[in-house]
Amino acid sequence: MVKVNAGRPHRRFYYRKNNWELFPFTRGFVGRRRFRRFKDRFSLLEIRSILVAWLVLAVAFGYVLYPILFSTGFVYVFGAAAIVLGLGFIFHELMHKFAAQRYGYDAEFRVWPFWLVFALIMAFAVGVVFAAPGATYFQPDPREYYMDPKGFTKRYGIISLAGPEINIVFGAAFLGLFYLAKSFINVATASTPGLFALLVFSLGAYINFYLAAFNMIPFGNMGSISLDGYKVWRWNRVYWALFFAVPVVITALIFLGYIPVVSQLVPILSRI
Repeated sequence: MVKVNAGRPHRRFYYRKNNWELFPFTRGFVGRRRFRRFKDRFSLLEIRSILVAWLVLAVAFGYVLYPILFSTGFVYVFGAAAIVLGLGFIFHELMHKFAAQRYGYDAEFRVWPFWLVFALIMAFAVGVVFAAPGATYFQPDPREYYMDPKGFTKRYGIISLAGPEINIVFGAAFLGLFYLAKSFINVATASTPGLFALLVFSLGAYINFYLAAFNMIPFGNMGSISLDGYKVWRWNRVYWALFFAVPVVITALIFLGYIPVVSQLVPILSRI
């Protein structure tokens, strides 16, 4: 997910004009920047926020896919989900960040404590992963939207689309690796490392397409929640339709068993 900051001096002005999703950084707008060094791109608070959100999502996906805590099966599913989310979730947010920084915007990920807890409650109580534990905030010049409204809407859409795009790429790559591994690995006779690799590939396909589909839901302008799909929809509905339809269809095919990814969990885990 991605959010836009207004900058503290202009916050009241922004709220009067539009109901933007605003949460100012402690520092003000610094102008167009070049981000060449690691410390220019990341803060310690941002790194901690990403790690906390990553861990919570891994627990949520692990429990939804194997709801027996502290069992051997859960440990393996949690480990595979953590590996997958280390790519899918972290790179989703980093793509937002780097896309914003290409425009010279200051950009950092921030975790949402309430929605972090809500994600765990949804996973344990309902069996659904609410994959929005935080967002990447970026901070443009507060005057930019009014000086170039169409250009800003396009930039906002491109930044928002960058995350789901990488999830679709990772999902397709993991799906290809899953089918390739299946041609070499016999579940009935494979060793534990081979079975775990198959588990990582299967969850890699499912989780990445799920993240892309969830984030491309055109839901926004509702309190603190505004998914990527809302900003892409507002910018270009053709791009939104394409990048929404692909992950939704593939996720549905996986869920229904036409793409045998999640359906392989039981035979894999029974052999580990």
